[in-house]
Amino acid sequence: MDVLRESNWVLSVGTFLPLVGVIVMLFIPKADEQLHKLVALVTALATLGVGFFTLTQFDFDQAGKLQFFAETEWIKVISSNYTIGLDGMSLPLYFLSMVVTVLVMVYSWNHIPSPGNAKAFLILMLILQTGMAGTFVAQDLILFFVFFELVLLPMYFMIGVWGGEDRQYASLKFFLYTMFGSALMLVGFIALFYQVRGALPEGVEPSFSIPQLAEYGGLIGRSAQIWIFGGMFIGFAVKVPMFPFHTWLPDAHTQAPTQGSVILAAILLKLGTYGFVRIAIPILPEAAKEWAPWIGLLAVIG
Repeated sequence: MDVLRESNWVLSVGTFLPLVGVIVMLFIPKADEQLHKLVALVTALATLGVGFFTLTQFDFDQAGKLQFFAETEWIKVISSNYTIGLDGMSLPLYFLSMVVTVLVMVYSWNHIPSPGNAKAFLILMLILQTGMAGTFVAQDLILFFVFFELVLLPMYFMIGVWGGEDRQYASLKFFLYTMFGSALMLVGFIALFYQVRGALPEGVEPSFSIPQLAEYGGLIGRSAQIWIFGGMFIGFAVKVPMFPFHTWLPDAHTQAPTQGSVILAAILLKLGTYGFVRIAIPILPEAAKEWAPWIGLLAVIG
């Protein structure tokens, strides 16, 4: 993967600005619902403004390269860095997550679902925004996993607290399915790292960098690729969701509040497919070819 190595602040601001709104809201009394709604909406609009700036500054002639690239040391002991960037595939999803969040905030102005508590509900939506944006800009597997899972907890509570009559069943089912898939996905990431590390040319430092793994992932043995891809496949298939990992979706959609259902349909269900295209297929191309008929079969059944 081609990378434009230009350090840039804009993606970090676009990703973490919602958390600034969360911090502000923590100091506002719970009873002041109108102020909470105002802070949440202004934060979402400001984040969308950063996203629009990113969109206007993006070089579409080089859409195949990572832009607004930034990298700094993060968890040195496991060779994981804070590595972020956008290309032509992730930019539309990144921007879409911001647009949808603004629309949901506008709707929430007069529609906080029962049992109320605008403060907690809007804070969860802002945390969800950070998780969605971070997933689309992450260029390190561990960082990707953290953001990928950050989406899980807010959605779990939105369904479990503000959902319909069967909200507890639906939220628990959603949580268990996604945690099972995530565990296998994480095992796949770790196995991938160690397999690639053993195949790296002399002088190349191992890391969880997605561009580096895409460059050297083809050096892994065929059987190892197939097994690692299998773990990733289940993790991403749960999020798509694909048959037979799809049964959590009808319950989650019907029991989630309107805001949660909109975010689920517009953004969250795209995370799994994005993971396939961003990580699994480019890093493990031979395994992708082996798995393709089975994935196609499950897609047709589903």
